[in-house]
Amino acid sequence: MMNHEERVDLARQITDLHVEKRGDDVLLGGIYGSTAKGTDTEYSDLEMFFIVKAESNAKTFEFAFNGTPVHVEVRKLPKVERDITEVEIDWPLKMGRLFNLKVTCGDKAILNRFRQLLDEVPNDAFYEFIAKYTPLCYEGLGRLKSVKVRGNRHETGLFVAEVLIEFMLLTAIFNREFINHDYLGGLPESFKFKHLPKDYEKIARMLMNWNTLDLDETITLADRFVQNFVSFLVIKGIKVKEHTPLEEVTM
Repeated sequence: MMNHEERVDLARQITDLHVEKRGDDVLLGGIYGSTAKGTDTEYSDLEMFFIVKAESNAKTFEFAFNGTPVHVEVRKLPKVERDITEVEIDWPLKMGRLFNLKVTCGDKAILNRFRQLLDEVPNDAFYEFIAKYTPLCYEGLGRLKSVKVRGNRHETGLFVAEVLIEFMLLTAIFNREFINHDYLGGLPESFKFKHLPKDYEKIARMLMNWNTLDLDETITLADRFVQNFVSFLVIKGIKVKEHTPLEEVTM
């Protein structure tokens, strides 16, 4: 276990060793997660992110240091650019990491280039993804409803979290906003977004306290949370694609 200062010092050492080994291949590197925010505790891990040139053979690596998990993700520049322009469900998390990186090496000017690239992505790219992907996020709600049939009440919290996290990410994507915290820690960030479904914060906060509710109440609230998002999309002119004919499926 390490304190904040020790964790930051380790990050600097890793940076120096990585740059020494990879040289000019390293375009940008830094710390993300709780250590970057200064909210880490003695139990926290250390997370780092490096962007390297396309031709680099550098790879992601992880190890334990004095009992502390260390994860160092290495991503090639073309893949980072695709992360920016090709919307996926984890897009808000990837962008939160990228644009809130506590830089330890490289030229920060590249972030301005990334921001320009992001600004060039049309809104339709976000809306088309949402229309296609939203039905795939119904699964968490389905699992929650199935608890009544299967009797696996011990998993209720997992399924509630799945619903909250996935629709938080979809809401972030609609707003072109980033999420800077893992798990349910991103929900308070999403409450501040400009465009929100009806009762978004109210229902989310109630579901975060699911263990104070009975199962029927939890299911009803989760169902309303999902349906309010779908209704929100209809108001915004986005039709959720709940059915794709087999002949249209890309295989």
